[in-house]
Amino acid sequence: MEFEQKKMAIEQGLMPFLSGESLGSAMQLWKTKYSGDPTFALVRFVNELCESTTLTAPSTKVLQSLIRALNKSPDPMLARRDQATRIPEIRGIQNDAIRACFLLVDTLMERLPLDKGAGVRQYMLDHLNRLQQPEPVLNAIRAWLSQRQIIVLPITEKVLTRVINLTYVALCEYEGPTKADRALHEAVQIVEKATVDSEFPVQRLL
Repeated sequence: MEFEQKKMAIEQGLMPFLSGESLGSAMQLWKTKYSGDPTFALVRFVNELCESTTLTAPSTKVLQSLIRALNKSPDPMLARRDQATRIPEIRGIQNDAIRACFLLVDTLMERLPLDKGAGVRQYMLDHLNRLQQPEPVLNAIRAWLSQRQIIVLPITEKVLTRVINLTYVALCEYEGPTKADRALHEAVQIVEKATVDSEFPVQRLL
């Protein structure tokens, strides 16, 4: 999406809650800190707005408004969310275990509404310390989650299992255990079909 299109969508999404100088300040904050970030970074943007302005609406409503405004814009990256069985593309990862892990994480998030997918990703970023790993490993996972950077460090199967567990916990926070269980089951089936030639079955991570 072009910058101006995205800017108009963000402004439109904020207008039900802010106006005048408050809206201008919010747009300046977005332009300065968040305009170049992925869509899920809107969670941090909204949280900062709630802390630094007179915004009184619940953060979830503001986030939903922004997502709806972005969805109305002609952005093929957002439109792909409608493809329920879409297989996310993981490029550059040669290790079959790592590829299976992050393909499963991506598949789970792709099948959620944008606001919930953003929330799950942010929850994971905020709780990466639960993986109990050295900082270089955490930084690699953090860079993949937030900026889609390729994982080049070796990551053990035990840690990859913890990544899936953290994803599941985040899903439970946003969807509840029943929906999380169903989403995980469906995502595993999709990944199994996508990695039929892989030497590492995704089931080993569960």
